[in-house]
Amino acid sequence: MRWPARWGKDGVMGQMERQAEIAGAVTPGSRLNAVSELSALYLLTDRLYRARSQAEVYEAALDAIMGTLSCTRASILLFDEAGMMQFVAWRGLSDHYRNMLRGHSPWRPGDRDPQPIFVSDIDDTSEADWIKETIRNEGICALGFIPLVADGEVVGKFMTYYPDRRSFTASEIELAVTIARQVGFSLERARADARRRAAENDLRESEQRFRVMSENAPVMIWMSDKDGHCLHLNRMLREFWGVSEQGIASFNWAQTTHPEDMPEVGRAIGEAMAERRLCTIVGRYRSALDGAYHVLQTHAQPRLSASGELLGMIGVNIDISERQRADAQRELLLAELNHRVKNTLAVVQAMANQTFRGVAREPRQAFENRLMALAAAHNLLTASNWENAALSDIARDALHAGDAYKDRVDIAGPRVLLPPREALALAMAFHELTTNAVKYGALSNDKGRVSLAWSRADGDSRLLLIDWQESGGPAVEPPNRRGFGSVLLERSLKEDLRGKVELSYRPAGLSCAIELPWPAPA
Repeated sequence: MRWPARWGKDGVMGQMERQAEIAGAVTPGSRLNAVSELSALYLLTDRLYRARSQAEVYEAALDAIMGTLSCTRASILLFDEAGMMQFVAWRGLSDHYRNMLRGHSPWRPGDRDPQPIFVSDIDDTSEADWIKETIRNEGICALGFIPLVADGEVVGKFMTYYPDRRSFTASEIELAVTIARQVGFSLERARADARRRAAENDLRESEQRFRVMSENAPVMIWMSDKDGHCLHLNRMLREFWGVSEQGIASFNWAQTTHPEDMPEVGRAIGEAMAERRLCTIVGRYRSALDGAYHVLQTHAQPRLSASGELLGMIGVNIDISERQRADAQRELLLAELNHRVKNTLAVVQAMANQTFRGVAREPRQAFENRLMALAAAHNLLTASNWENAALSDIARDALHAGDAYKDRVDIAGPRVLLPPREALALAMAFHELTTNAVKYGALSNDKGRVSLAWSRADGDSRLLLIDWQESGGPAVEPPNRRGFGSVLLERSLKEDLRGKVELSYRPAGLSCAIELPWPAPA
């Protein structure tokens, strides 16, 4: 909405200039008016100070405006969240008028140093005809726009309305600005109070949510001050230590720590506080549930204020006693299993030696090498608790990358963890391919090379492609019969693992393409 500039003939300065031309002496009547205005301002200040709601602020302001500025109608408007000026309090204005002119303002939200605007006659302005008509139909001729400022920025305005043409005096303008300043201070205080109450409510709700989640969490949650005194222990941790809610403040958790673990626990927490970082600690703590020490894994981090000041620590304890016992039992069983597997392989080897007695050395050696390849794969799986084995480790073991063929073997591919079944099958397949390369293929001379690479299939990430390529060896010819190695590849990879195997006897070197389902994560 466009209004006359404050420097125009109907603006503040024009009015003040005309008033300055009329020099008059102070009269008893003017003294009475001054006393009345001061009294009204005092009353306004008192009511604003005592106001406990926005509505009380608006009522006090409207009483002061209409009581001192000789207007029969007045209103207060504030910018809403969308930046539109909205009527929040008024007297003597129709619904139609307020609906038509809401949103109109000579200032934008956030404008600084706004100046009041006074219009002696709406017909003298360049406003749109519909605006003039709306104002005239409301019985208004002269208007005053006085900005309300909070935190240095315009947040709204109050308006005065007059039925006849009016020349605004300098004292009226000064009085209007004074009232606006008082109301602005009150709005500023009210907004600060509202922000404070909102922050307090948010904090209260946040604390309530935290306590509800903490009390019902399946882990032990705690909070301390910077000196290590407990501020909060959730229900699970209170039961673990046998502490009541009332006894949290005086509880000394350090007394429950195993003497051998206390130095390390104290050092870790102290460093985390000093360096403002997360820490993970494993220690033994005596529980009131059974009187025994339990192994707790603690994840803790410092609590900091908005200014970065250390307030204390907050952490989570997880009882891993049962898990540690289960892990120890599993490791014991795996060690026993590995021992028995090795014993079984040794028995098989002894039986093979007995069976192969009198047979040529080559078949016996081939069988023993297969047993050794199987044992090596077992060792890789045992090292990971029989969960998986890395494809790269299996490939290096089979190709003896660290021995005689180190400089003649290329192994490349992403990290792939194979389940036990796939690991054993590929270990035997790589062993057969390596044995063939050493005896007849690329590794049977001094210059041949072997390349073993794997990747995901293009367009189908569910497939693992393994590519064995030989080069630089003797010329290759297709065999006259299928050997045991070929049978082993087909049986273990095709039938057992639902894969595909393609052997190509190219003169330049043997190639083997293997396609398997991509191993599912454990």
